[in-house]
Amino acid sequence: MNEPHLIVIFGATGDLARRKLLPGVMHLIESELVAECRIIGVSLDEFDDDSFRNFAEEACREHSTRSVSAEQWASFAKKLSYVNVKSGPEALAKAAAVQEVELGGTPLRLHYLSVPPKAALDVIHTLDAANLVDRSRIIMEKPFGTDLASAKALKDQIHEVLDEQQ
Repeated sequence: MNEPHLIVIFGATGDLARRKLLPGVMHLIESELVAECRIIGVSLDEFDDDSFRNFAEEACREHSTRSVSAEQWASFAKKLSYVNVKSGPEALAKAAAVQEVELGGTPLRLHYLSVPPKAALDVIHTLDAANLVDRSRIIMEKPFGTDLASAKALKDQIHEVLDEQQ
């Protein structure tokens, strides 16, 4: 990732994000293996930016494979913000615009869907409504669908939404 990136993590307060994603992204940034980035956590929890940062700090300190210094944490915490999914696509679009201005230029977007298969299409529609499909890549956490037929149907539905953007 040489270009600046906006990373949006859906399901940001779930177990996977807590144990793996947040500590992993923090260490990738600290190791300078990723370019400048900002991270927006999206979930159903009643958090604001500060409470999400507190959640992320606890997760990183508890689940990191390395110790996290106060300096490392402070640097990472500045990159984190939060949007409650109940606030709708407009709130996500606004938060993304703020973060992208901070990054400068035209950052790429990485959307990580750490959500159940039944929520994936809703997330794609949210991204579409927030106008966050351009310049983006989407990573979907498995399982993708409940069987082969539902996985193919979900893939087709997602492609339909994404193709409308182009």
